[in-house]
Amino acid sequence: MRAIGREDFTAFDWDAVEKGHRRHLPQLDLPGAIYFVTFRLEDSMPQKLLKRWIYKRHAWLGEHPEPWDEATRKEYQRIFTVRMERYLDAGYGECLLRDERCRREVAERLLFKHDCDYDLGDWVVMPNHVHVLLQPLGGVCLEEIMKPVKGISARNINRLLDRSGSVWMQESFSHIVRSLEQLKKFQRYIQMNPQKVGLPATDFSYEQRWQIA
Repeated sequence: MRAIGREDFTAFDWDAVEKGHRRHLPQLDLPGAIYFVTFRLEDSMPQKLLKRWIYKRHAWLGEHPEPWDEATRKEYQRIFTVRMERYLDAGYGECLLRDERCRREVAERLLFKHDCDYDLGDWVVMPNHVHVLLQPLGGVCLEEIMKPVKGISARNINRLLDRSGSVWMQESFSHIVRSLEQLKKFQRYIQMNPQKVGLPATDFSYEQRWQIA
């Protein structure tokens, strides 16, 4: 288990941030940063609702460019993050990841490039979504990390279940962790997510990999 203290943490620096887009959503990249990433199954939200959510979020971000003050950050979380999490935690969709074989495949993909392209932190695989903490290494960007994780796991899950078609939603949602205190909150969120929705141990997989001072 890796121990992380303030001396290991890359503080958020707007002057070093690279701004880009991943399909519909803005994406911020910061070399050396730690990310909290969520990716979801294709059917984890009703498509009409998802399209409205993406459109509304895109418009809101256009009117509220970062950096944000604390009040704006809380408004964003209330309008977008909390509502999205409620849908995910409600277990919408087929929930392919209830199958332990599928969860094991996701875990194997997350671990495959650990210590090479990134340092893998705490993670949880829920029935229809995944939360993970990670820190890219050696200048590797987050998109380069997530593409094979989702692509290879999708092919293998389809093979395991003798199915075809999309597995993951195109968008992955990432958040650059701004402080050590925020990192602790994300770690706690990952740990408590299954308990919050009352999942039995057979329906999720979780691993704590970082010890935060």
